[in-house]
Amino acid sequence: MKIILFCFQALLIGSLLTSCGILNHHTQHTYHKHVSKAPFDVVIVPGLPYDTANLNPLLKARMLWAKELYENGTARHIIFSGSAVHSPYVEALVMKIMADSMGIPTQHTFIEDKALHSHENLAYGVKKALGMGFKNIAIATDPIQSFMARRYIRLYHSQVSLLPFSVTAMPVYYRAEFPKVDACDAYVENFVPLKERQTELLQPITD
Repeated sequence: MKIILFCFQALLIGSLLTSCGILNHHTQHTYHKHVSKAPFDVVIVPGLPYDTANLNPLLKARMLWAKELYENGTARHIIFSGSAVHSPYVEALVMKIMADSMGIPTQHTFIEDKALHSHENLAYGVKKALGMGFKNIAIATDPIQSFMARRYIRLYHSQVSLLPFSVTAMPVYYRAEFPKVDACDAYVENFVPLKERQTELLQPITD
């Protein structure tokens, strides 16, 4: 029994290490392939649910990455994308408020507040960018979302570049200091979570 348990644990650890290795390889390859097209007119940063008590570490990481890309000249403008989906805060607006507090010039940041999931972040974000006259466009996000979005981008937005931050940067971003913000302007009264909205749409019509 102990031998079986040991073998299972070894396989699990090996699988995790292999997955991290694949993700890291994809991230490095993708970033270096696309960053050569910089500077970008705009980068689109997909949102995540906002919680006033516990800031999502992945949201924090995406914000720090967006700031880095702006400050090093890779991105000239930023579009934050996301509606109020799983929490009563409009994700894009919260991110813009955060960007203001981080010192990113407010005239260079914009919001797209209709997207309800990752593919809509990309679709609506690109649509807004093109509507604003931006031509050289990139998506800036974490390695996990980048890996999952690559096929969608290849099929529907092949002209758009993908800029994931590195796997090794994730713990650095997680530990970094981050300013507290007042997100009351992004709060949605009478908010209904997306899962409940979807449930309502599935209910049979009885009238």
